[in-house]
Amino acid sequence: MQSFDLEQFAARTRAMAEQMAQMQSRLASMTMTGEAGDGLVTVALGANGRVSEVSIDPSLLDPSRRGLLEGLVAEAFTRASGSLQRVAEEHLRPMTDQIGAVTGIRPETLDRP
Repeated sequence: MQSFDLEQFAARTRAMAEQMAQMQSRLASMTMTGEAGDGLVTVALGANGRVSEVSIDPSLLDPSRRGLLEGLVAEAFTRASGSLQRVAEEHLRPMTDQIGAVTGIRPETLDRP
């Protein structure tokens, strides 16, 4: 049985904390774009959840197309949000794997919301 090395554990924990801070910084600067209606509506969404840009094709500005426009904006926002979540998960997966290696906790065993 291998003995527990507290200094090595602390060093690995510090390195992971630094990597996590760098990852959070990279993720915070990301913006994803979602589009709907074959590009008639686009929404740019930052990692902080704020919409930074909305583009609407002028053909949708007819009051009789209000319902269509509302649906397309919602769809574009949902797609941008989903893209952000997928990218964040892809970037964070290596970190959670490292945490599991250090702690012995496997990420797949944790409850997820």
